[in-house]
Amino acid sequence: MKQYALLLAVMTLSAGGCMGQKPIDQQELRRQIGQKLMIDLRHFCAEGSSAECKTDLTELPKEFADAIEQLHLGGVILFANNLKDKNQIRRLTADLQQASSDGLPLLIGIDQEGGRVARLPTQEFPAFAGNMAIGATLASSGNRYAADVGKAIAQQLSSVGINLNFAPSLDVNNNPANPVINARSFGDNAAAVAQAGGAMLSAMQDAGVLGTIKHFPGHGDTHVDSHTGLPLVEHDRATVEAVDLYPFRQLIKQHQPAMVMTAHIQYPALDNSSLTTKSGEAVIKPATLSRAILTDLLRDDMGFDGIIITDALNMAGISQFFTPAEAVIQTFAAGADIALMPYEMKTPADIKALAVLIDQVVAAVQQGKLNSAEVAESAQRITHLRQQLSTKQHALVLPDSERLADDLKLEQQLAEASLTLVGTNKLQLPLNLAALKLHLIAPDQTKCQSWLQALTLWGVKPESVTCSDLTSLEQNLALQQIKQADLVLGSLISPAQSAAELGVLADLQALPTMKLTVSEQKQVLVQLLQQAKAQGKKTVMVSLRTPYELTDFAKSADLRLATYSYNQKPQTALRPFSGPAYDAVIAFLLGKIQAPGQLPVSLTTEDGQAQRR
Repeated sequence: MKQYALLLAVMTLSAGGCMGQKPIDQQELRRQIGQKLMIDLRHFCAEGSSAECKTDLTELPKEFADAIEQLHLGGVILFANNLKDKNQIRRLTADLQQASSDGLPLLIGIDQEGGRVARLPTQEFPAFAGNMAIGATLASSGNRYAADVGKAIAQQLSSVGINLNFAPSLDVNNNPANPVINARSFGDNAAAVAQAGGAMLSAMQDAGVLGTIKHFPGHGDTHVDSHTGLPLVEHDRATVEAVDLYPFRQLIKQHQPAMVMTAHIQYPALDNSSLTTKSGEAVIKPATLSRAILTDLLRDDMGFDGIIITDALNMAGISQFFTPAEAVIQTFAAGADIALMPYEMKTPADIKALAVLIDQVVAAVQQGKLNSAEVAESAQRITHLRQQLSTKQHALVLPDSERLADDLKLEQQLAEASLTLVGTNKLQLPLNLAALKLHLIAPDQTKCQSWLQALTLWGVKPESVTCSDLTSLEQNLALQQIKQADLVLGSLISPAQSAAELGVLADLQALPTMKLTVSEQKQVLVQLLQQAKAQGKKTVMVSLRTPYELTDFAKSADLRLATYSYNQKPQTALRPFSGPAYDAVIAFLLGKIQAPGQLPVSLTTEDGQAQRR
C-alpha cells in the first residue's frame, strides 16, 4: 500500500487551496471521502486484468483488507459470488470488520429483497416468494407476511454478520412491460405498496438490520432497465406525487428508514436541467445526480435525515454517460452520502484506481466543485450510523436446523397464501390427477422436474406424465404428447431475467442463449394451449412470475393461476428442484388448499377493462 501513500502525498503537495475557503485538513478530507464510498468484492485476482477476472472472492485477501483500512472505506456490498455457506459468510464478514480503519463497524450491505433478488445461498436461507406475492396477501392476511418475511430476512442476515439490507423496494409497478421491477414490487397501488413496505421495513429494522427504501423517486413505470440504459419517466408532477413518491413520503414520516437508495432515472417533472456527458451530449439529469431531487425534494421537502446512497454507479444508466470520478463528484454535489460501486473491484489495479478517484474528489473539494462543509456533514452522518451499529452489536448465533425449518415453513405458507385464481375457473375441482394423463409445458427442464416433484410430494401418480421444455421445444413432439393427454398444464416465467436478479450486467451477458425468447415462448404456449383446448383437453395456465401474461390465455386456459415466484431450492437429494409455488399449485388442483391471493396489479381484459380479483 506504500504506492497509495506516495500517490496521495504527491496529490496533496500539488493541489492548491480554494480562495475564500478554510484550509482543509487533507488527511481528514480523505477519511471523509473514504467513508462515503462503498465497494463490491465479487471477484478477486492478484494478477491479470479486471476484464478477465472471474474468481469468486470468498475469503478477504490482504490487498482488499489493506485498501479498506488505508483508504478509510465505510462499507462494502456482498453478492452471491461471495456467499457459499453460513460458516464461510460469517468468517468473511468478521474479517471485513477487522479491516475497519477506525474501530467502528463497517456497513456490510446486500440485496436480499426476497424472491428473485436474493444473494444468500438458498439451501440454508430460503428466499421466500418476493414482494408481489406479499402484495397478493394483503387483502386476506393484512401485514402478516410483510412483517414475518421482513423479520426472517433480518434474522438471516444478522446471523452471519450482515448489517445493511438494500430493501424493501417501494417502486409502484404500474407498467406491465417494466423489465427490471415487476415482481420485485408489492403491486401497482401506491397505498398498498406503502402499507406492505412499511411493515417489512419496521420488522427488519426492529430485528437489528438497517433497511433501505428504493429506488427513489420510483422505478415502477419504466421500459428500460437502468442496468442497461437510462430510463425516462414522463409522469406529470401530480402523478409523481400521487403514485411514485407516495410510498417514500409515508415511510419517511412513519418508519424512519436508515437509508434511501437513488434511481438512475430521468424525471423531468422533478428536474429538467441537464448535464454534459463524457461524449459531449447534454442529457436530463438522472435522479442520482440531481440536487433538485436529492437535496431540495428528499432532504428539504420530505424531511429525510438518514443516509442517501446511490444505486450502483457502474450500471449503464450512469457509467455509459459519465466517468467514475464524474459520477461520484456529481452525486456528492447532488446530496448523496454514499457512492455505491464506483468501480467494479477485482484486482490490485482497481484498488489503485479507487485511490486515484479519491484524489480526484479531493481536488473537486479544493476547487470548490464540492462544498467541504457538506462533505464533512455527510461523512459525520455515516459515522453516526456506524456508531449506532456499534452500540447494538451482540453475539451472533449461526442459524440452525430449527431456524431453517421455521423459514421453510414460512416460505411455503406465503406461497399458499399468495396463490391467486385469475378470472373464472371453468374446471370442476378438485381434480383426480391420478386418473388423468398429464402433459406439462414448462420454461425449462428444471421446472419440469419441479412439477413432477410436486406431484410426488402429494402422492400423485398420474396414468402418464410428459413434459415439454420451452427452452428447447420440439413442437411436433409436444403436439403428439398433448394429443395423448387429458390435462395440459402450461407455465411461463415472464419477463426475462434482469441484471438485478443476477448481480450485475456482466452476469446477464453471460447467460446462455435460449432457442426461444421469452416472448416467443409465450406465443408458442398460447398456440399449444389453444390446440389442446380445441381437442377437448382440460387446460391450466400458471404464471410463475408477474401475472400480466395471463390475459393472453383467457380463451385457451380453463383455469389461470398466479404464483409470483418460481424459486427452487435443493431441499433433499430426492427433491433437488423442489419449490413452494409448484407444491401450492398441485395442492390447489387436488383441493387441499384454497387460492386466497388477490391480484396486486390490474390486468387488462380483452374488452379493455381493468381486472382485479
